[in-house]
Amino acid sequence: MKKHILFPLLLSTGLASGEEASWLEGNQLSGDWHGVRTRLKDSGVTVFANYNAIVAANVSGGLKDDEAFAGDLYAGVKFDLEKILGWDDTVFTISGVERHGRSVDRAVGGQYSVMQLVGGQTAFLYELNLEKKFLDDTLSVKLGRMSATDDFVGSPYYSYSLNNAVDGQIRAVLFDGVMTSYPFPVWGGRVKYEPCDEFYVSVGAYQLSDNIFDPKDHGVDFNIRGDDGISIFTQVGWNPVFDGRPAHFFAGMNNAFHRIDQFNTAQDTHHFTRFYGHGDYQVYSETPGSDQGLVVFATLAYTAREEVAIMPVQSTLGLHYKGLFPGRDNDRTVFFATYGGFSDDYAAQQLAVGMGKPEYEMVLEAGHRFQITPALYAQPDIQYIIRPGGTGKVDNALVLGMQFGATF
Repeated sequence: MKKHILFPLLLSTGLASGEEASWLEGNQLSGDWHGVRTRLKDSGVTVFANYNAIVAANVSGGLKDDEAFAGDLYAGVKFDLEKILGWDDTVFTISGVERHGRSVDRAVGGQYSVMQLVGGQTAFLYELNLEKKFLDDTLSVKLGRMSATDDFVGSPYYSYSLNNAVDGQIRAVLFDGVMTSYPFPVWGGRVKYEPCDEFYVSVGAYQLSDNIFDPKDHGVDFNIRGDDGISIFTQVGWNPVFDGRPAHFFAGMNNAFHRIDQFNTAQDTHHFTRFYGHGDYQVYSETPGSDQGLVVFATLAYTAREEVAIMPVQSTLGLHYKGLFPGRDNDRTVFFATYGGFSDDYAAQQLAVGMGKPEYEMVLEAGHRFQITPALYAQPDIQYIIRPGGTGKVDNALVLGMQFGATF
């Protein structure tokens, strides 16, 4: 089936089944399948699918003008094994990813991708894991095929960015090959202890290998090799309420034990540590207790290991307003400003091969997400990339884009 007809075909599924009302009001475009979806869920089987796409153009600056399209289909099934087999509080998940298209990144010439759906443009088997809860659901353990970005270094507010400087996770944590990421699964495990709504602590361990980001494996390389490393995350979160408005904070550390080449030398490093943090607070709510209003958030990632870290320091400031315009209560208006500083060792290596000396790159981004139905959105977006690639040799770039998506 050709990809360009996949979206309208799925879009029509709910309408063809005579479920026009549920198509407009429900959380899935394909509706309830004449009750089949509800009966499956009641029996312990939940089917899910999401499609997101970006069309973008570099219209000024950078290396050249360009336009591109990219899409990501994520689908799978969750099996509630308590309902199916009588195993208390146990869920088995299997999912897959199909990515297609390309980005205008080469035309922009920056370190950060301006189209976050690009990376591994092929089909993957993604999740294949089991999660069980203990101690009245305060302790959860997940084992199997997954990635660290499923559970660490992320916030829902990041997902409204088209630039991968922050979308999904704080990007600097990923640059050095020590954090596994969607859609590239590895063997791993995560333990999360959440004794109350305000506090949690999570620890995760994930396989590292030299080819974890190889799309040719399609997510089905299940081998564990003798020279594989391990990436360990520890994250603590606090979710208080101040003056009736919610806040969320987390701080974490990633320790990676794997061979990492040092810049500009023949030596390597076998232990790498990076720290990261996030804080957000609803500074204004339209009515007491409402989620409509303005949220401000900030992030920070830092490591002292400049000999192996492309960007030792990255920070983002974000603004997120839900329901800014009258009558559009579920729309989101967003702004992101990201600074990424290149390491001196990486800069020396780039300078030695005639690429110029990168110092820093900044990304400014603004967008408005129209929530057309609960299951369908469209988000026009504008990005301004300052010093693409960090050297100052490439003109600042202006990228116009649109992201749209649906839940089926």
